Amino acid sequence: MDLNIIITTNGPGEIAAWVQPVVEKLRNLVPHARIIIALVPCPHSSGYEAQVSSRFLGASVLLPSETTHFLLTGKLPPHVVLAREGVILHLGGDQLFSVSLGWRTRFPVVVYTEKLAQWPSQVQRFLLRDEGLYTQHRKHKIPAHKLVTVGDLMVDSVHPTLSSTDARNKLNLSQSMPVVSLLPGSKPLKVLYSTSYMLKIADELSYLLPETQFILPQSPFTPLAQLREAVQDPRYISVLGGVPGKIVHDRNSTFIVTPQGNKIQVVPPTWNHNALQVSDLSITLPGTNTAELAILGIPMVVILPLNKPEVLPVEGLGGQLCRLPLLGPALKRLLIHQILKKLRFVSIPNQKAERLLVPEIVGNTDPLEIAQKAFQLLMDPLHRRETSLTLRSLMPAQNTAETLVQNLLEIFELHYACHPHPIPYRHLDSSHPPQPTDSDSTSGTKRSG
Repeated sequence: MDLNIIITTNGPGEIAAWVQPVVEKLRNLVPHARIIIALVPCPHSSGYEAQVSSRFLGASVLLPSETTHFLLTGKLPPHVVLAREGVILHLGGDQLFSVSLGWRTRFPVVVYTEKLAQWPSQVQRFLLRDEGLYTQHRKHKIPAHKLVTVGDLMVDSVHPTLSSTDARNKLNLSQSMPVVSLLPGSKPLKVLYSTSYMLKIADELSYLLPETQFILPQSPFTPLAQLREAVQDPRYISVLGGVPGKIVHDRNSTFIVTPQGNKIQVVPPTWNHNALQVSDLSITLPGTNTAELAILGIPMVVILPLNKPEVLPVEGLGGQLCRLPLLGPALKRLLIHQILKKLRFVSIPNQKAERLLVPEIVGNTDPLEIAQKAFQLLMDPLHRRETSLTLRSLMPAQNTAETLVQNLLEIFELHYACHPHPIPYRHLDSSHPPQPTDSDSTSGTKRSG
């Protein structure tokens, strides 16, 4: 059987936490399938999504511009060949792109979501993270047969291959001294503006606890050149009041050296979650990182410096308005303030626990305040142990990726049992673009939403 699975996604967090475990499971369960990752436009893109998808996941990749071009013209780049039958899997970005791909290809559409579903009449199945989302969707009159709770896909993305002890040994870290990981994220704006700020926190913490060892696990979406720019370019250092750093290569290791002489080991992306699990504590920005730390049971201090909120990206119409001259920065500050008022918590574990399980320091933050909170936690191993156990219980393994793939294949089989192709098989490439017809208005069974 010639089968395409087209995965739509956008940013680094979605690729690392959602796409990776699904692709790995597809390789095991459907080895003959051709996997295409269709990247869609995203203001938070790192610019390295295509490279990571191709190198680490071994999939064919459509750049955002190529995805948009295909939707508008039906033309694909030469390196991508479309099979006669397939299925669209939404794993991030605007759901409209997935629905539009369903229209263009006539493939059924399956959406994995942690938010309220959109376009229910054009989607064959919504795969949900938890029962709370199921109840919410039923209240919005989405048919029960279109809703399946599969679990939290992020849990399947975290699988360290070394024990914490072995990882420390390989990284030449002392077993008896605390390790603090600094996580500035993987999106360019986060990395550029927050890395030097985290160096300042490290210097403050080293005054309080000189034996602290620091690591910075490098995201596959963050090249070393970007880290160097973040800690050496005054434009980024000055925004949050960070400090400069010097990149030093020592044998097989790379370090960022702070003005106080503290060495922060940059752990390469190939270490992935093996690096995170050596941490006694992590200082992190909000995002997928907080979920990965929770899965590993790593206590954390979550920080969101808003000393300069106008540098933060904003999506949608609000983001366009924030680009207006003169009024733009003030509008952005107001919009971000309104967004945060609606958010009770900024970290994923606190959102799941519905309480302040891990500390969050949000607003006009001070590096010394953050360092003092980190010091307090490092001095309280019993509290960290209790937090670790609670974090793990929030993110239990559910084999979500396998359940998701089984649902995907079920929808594929149901769709083509009811809708055999009326046209002869052909490869769809740039020389044979598909021609839209009146029947292209939906990719599957016509059902009321």
